[in-house]
Amino acid sequence: MKYLFYLSADNIEIARKEVLALAERYGWIEEYEFDGRFLLLDYAGGRFFDRLAYTNEVVRIYDICSLSDLEQIFSEIPVYEKFCCVRVSGADGKSSLEKELGAVLWKRGAKISVSNPEIVYKVYVSESRCYVGLLEFVRDTKQFYLRRPDKRPFLMPSAIKPKLARALVNLTGVLEGEVFLDPMCGTGSFIIEAGIMGTRAIGIDFVEKIVRGCRTNLQHYSISGEVILGDARMLPFKDESVDGIATDYPYLRSTRTAGSLENLYSKTAEEFQRVLKKGCRAAVVTNIEIENYFSDFKMELRSEEKVHGSLTRRIYLFRR
Repeated sequence: MKYLFYLSADNIEIARKEVLALAERYGWIEEYEFDGRFLLLDYAGGRFFDRLAYTNEVVRIYDICSLSDLEQIFSEIPVYEKFCCVRVSGADGKSSLEKELGAVLWKRGAKISVSNPEIVYKVYVSESRCYVGLLEFVRDTKQFYLRRPDKRPFLMPSAIKPKLARALVNLTGVLEGEVFLDPMCGTGSFIIEAGIMGTRAIGIDFVEKIVRGCRTNLQHYSISGEVILGDARMLPFKDESVDGIATDYPYLRSTRTAGSLENLYSKTAEEFQRVLKKGCRAAVVTNIEIENYFSDFKMELRSEEKVHGSLTRRIYLFRR
């Protein structure tokens, strides 16, 4: 089955990797192709679209054609008993094109409802071609607003926003029921998203006040998760017992609780290597170059996001 993923413009690298990481865990990827903000995926397996953070829409592909062939395609595309409409993205004069293609369907007996369709025929127009299919998924953007850091009972500066947190959890490929760990959990951005997605979410922090605050945030969203007072440099887990890690390192040169950041990075990298199962991933957010600390891992992604004038987040994905 071929699907088209219309990706968020926030970070194309992360958006692409998020889709592929989940598709790899939920099923089988036959082949894929990038076309700007589009990812065309030939995929067989379970549905994972509801988990996606950096994908705006997903369409089940019917055909790929030129702009001039659209009317012919709509004269052949299956028509269903349910109310339907046509939505076009990326074309000049899209409203008139939607009406023209909708008229083709109407003449073939389709029941048209622009305001309340049960089926949406979607057309994406790129520079070189048109993608035609049925809309399968639209991301709920309101959910991320409701879980913003400033909406939580316990707040700390520079907390990762829920959209990015969810994407990074997804980059690890952790599945429902598997063990997800944030060893420096802070207010709980990662374990909130991981818990919502049904993983066994565990957070650790050095500071007792932060542990209590993180627990309060989980309770606020009715999320079952475990938050432990502990040291990320000495994780209380058996070897190869964790399915995915995502964490946001402190951005200072040192911390009162963790000491020098050099020690923190070197020791935590060793611990991640120890507790992660073979082939599993760690998504790491920091403000410095850390490749040398994680040299025993395979680096699958390195990206950057500007936070403000003096802070650029560096986002890494490492595979054990």
